Amino acid sequence: MRYRQLAVGISMIIATSYGIPVLEKLQAQSLNTANQSDAIKLKNIRPATNGLMLNMNANPQILIQREDNPSRLILDLQNTSLTKELHQANVPINRFGVKQVRVAQFQSSPEITRLVFDLDSNDPNSKIAWKSQYIAATNTLLLSPENQVAQAIPIDSNPTSPSPTPINPPSTISSPAVIERLSFSKTGQLLIFANQPFNYQTRLDRTSGIFNIIVANAKISPNLQRPSLTANSPVERIRLSQVGNFVEIGIKTIPGWLVRDTPRLNNQQVQLQVSLNSNTPFPNNQSPLPNNNPSIPNPQNTGDRRRGVIIVDAGHGGRDPGAIGNGIQEKDVVLPISINLGKALQNMGYTVYYTRTNDVEIDLEPRVALAERVNADVFVSIHANSLASRNNSVNGVETFFARGSTLGRELASNVQSQIISATGATDRNAKAAGFYVISKTSMPAILVETGFVTNPTEARNLNNPNYQQRMADAIARGIDQFMRVRGR
Repeated sequence: MRYRQLAVGISMIIATSYGIPVLEKLQAQSLNTANQSDAIKLKNIRPATNGLMLNMNANPQILIQREDNPSRLILDLQNTSLTKELHQANVPINRFGVKQVRVAQFQSSPEITRLVFDLDSNDPNSKIAWKSQYIAATNTLLLSPENQVAQAIPIDSNPTSPSPTPINPPSTISSPAVIERLSFSKTGQLLIFANQPFNYQTRLDRTSGIFNIIVANAKISPNLQRPSLTANSPVERIRLSQVGNFVEIGIKTIPGWLVRDTPRLNNQQVQLQVSLNSNTPFPNNQSPLPNNNPSIPNPQNTGDRRRGVIIVDAGHGGRDPGAIGNGIQEKDVVLPISINLGKALQNMGYTVYYTRTNDVEIDLEPRVALAERVNADVFVSIHANSLASRNNSVNGVETFFARGSTLGRELASNVQSQIISATGATDRNAKAAGFYVISKTSMPAILVETGFVTNPTEARNLNNPNYQQRMADAIARGIDQFMRVRGR
């Protein structure tokens, strides 16, 4: 076979002296190895079924060090630079005892590219030695555990156009994973399911704004299930492409929204969070549409979707925890209440937008801007209270409206009444206030303080899913009562 002439030597790159950092040199041999004084560049990196594939124009010398606390393997590629997009990239692996590989330009003079393998110390595979193999014909450096069958796959330098055809693949190659289903979770995550464990790599194409998931050794099911995208979804389109034995999934969001990878629950599933990017400037002073994925409207109610448009705003988030007390953070209890509220309103026939559906920090201005852009009929912000003096006897629910807003007062009174009736909480009444999100909105707006996290009893209630549901349903009834009376 013609590729036999380009076969490479394989060298062990990891010593087994665990507990003591081990530094050694590795040089995978190739008949076409470039002069080491020549510039070496790492152009692409992605998981393979049997390890990790690096697209490089030459074969570098590698220095290796193993560390036990934390458990990791460090590979320094000598005289090697990165493409700008790869610097500080994370490549999920979740196989071979490796959680992920972190990539960075460690040193510029001389140039050193560093790969850090974050190991799972509870996985016995994390102790396995690795080997390297350089295929000069395809500019591919393959790193793989020693118990894996060598299989070299060429890598296209264009991250959106993988070259998946294997060179002389062994007969022992595993069967491809079948991508069976894509769906949205209740918290706005895009979930990708396959029939067996699989490896993947993610990359953002900054020119097109498309977030790409590249799944190695996979195919698309002929009965693929995929979600319907509503008109107000932040996801503009999802496209699946079969390229050789790779599946590429491209996700395009509207401006101001982003897709990010999250830790996997299992190796047959990928979880991607679709969330508002509060750091992105929006063109022409336009704010992004919020995420409406937590609950897809029931088909039988489709004709009644325009009874009204409601913005549901879960307060705080991300680095801003809000009120803290009795081991509870405000941001964590108001989010499930908000999502339950949105679902209840959708079941009543309203169109619902969320300012956030996950733990992300958002400034106050974008929350209001979202409501204005979609021309909302009602804005409701969900919060939890605390007392600076830490007087844990203070308790109760209060609903705020903007000063001078007659409609806001009416909305707040309806919601406050429904909450007290449903929960039996202490009635702290509807009150006027100057909070930004209710004073800067042009539509009737309220801010509901659902209880005091500094009160032990209310803290337990706010952390109870049943109570969260009861609170959400009561707020929904109050909004519905207001909308019906006003005939909006």
